Amino acid sequence: MNTTPSPLQDFPSSAADWLARLLSPECNATDHAAFEDWLAVSPQNVLDYAEAEHIHQLTGILKADPRLREMTPAPASHVSIARRKRTVHRSFAWAAALLLAVCGGLWLLTDSRTTSSPTEYATEVGKQRHLDLPDGSTLLLDTNTRIQVSYRPAKRHVTLLRGQIQANVAHDGNRPFVVTSGIGSIRALGTVFQVKQLDDGTSVALLEGRVIVSTEAGPHRDAIELRPMQELTYDAEGKLESPRTIEPDHAESWTQGRLVFKEERLADLIAEFNRYSSDQLVLSQSELGEIKVSGAFNASDQPALLSALREGWGLQAQSIGNNRIELSELQQ
Repeated sequence: MNTTPSPLQDFPSSAADWLARLLSPECNATDHAAFEDWLAVSPQNVLDYAEAEHIHQLTGILKADPRLREMTPAPASHVSIARRKRTVHRSFAWAAALLLAVCGGLWLLTDSRTTSSPTEYATEVGKQRHLDLPDGSTLLLDTNTRIQVSYRPAKRHVTLLRGQIQANVAHDGNRPFVVTSGIGSIRALGTVFQVKQLDDGTSVALLEGRVIVSTEAGPHRDAIELRPMQELTYDAEGKLESPRTIEPDHAESWTQGRLVFKEERLADLIAEFNRYSSDQLVLSQSELGEIKVSGAFNASDQPALLSALREGWGLQAQSIGNNRIELSELQQ
């Protein structure tokens, strides 16, 4: 009986070795599970792997560039000593040029053949939009949302400028899908996740698959891997909060035009509803914002919300001009 261990039996311990393992045709489900465990050991593992993957993708672009191929010295079977010295010098020059390109890389990435101008998409207040991307991925843009989309050989990139999106990402191992919002980025290979800009940061919710959320402020960088049905936020300074569990009906409600609240502050409910209407709700007293509210509401049906707040929480609504509706305690 053959007892020779498989070459992939021992799991890697470094980001570079894990990258090689995952790219191997012998990689299987066990390897992927072990890789997930390795990522979970330390945030540094997440950062190291993201960097190794980025360098691998950039190197692939460099190898495919015809200008660099022209710089490669042609092989020769018989050369003089002087010729060999010149070849060695050229090899060092080639290695230095490649190293410089990998480390800098910007001149290649900004070349007209590898860079496309971002395309901008937006939705009006109260409207949503489904967007089909060239690679088979889809985006759902929520009310009052603005994004920029650009596709490059090494990356599919979406910039969230305002609002909220849900991304259903088509798998492409050679081109990660990255969403940037504020000072952070969300990196995925094939998954379903949501990104929402807040007044003081960004919220990220993962529905399926795996994403890496990273932020960078000055010399400091942090990263956390989210698991399905987890959510986290990061602030304008790049500070990542710990992931928290979310419920499917709550996470997916806005994609169906509904807003679900479970013992949440009235101030937060009003802020969310105001995103869907030009008629803005305001509170007569800030203390009212601490009232806890539960319920499922149609995002576009403000009258139904006002009726529910009157019947369930004793709040009356009155128009005060300039497209504002004031909520106050119902007078007995």
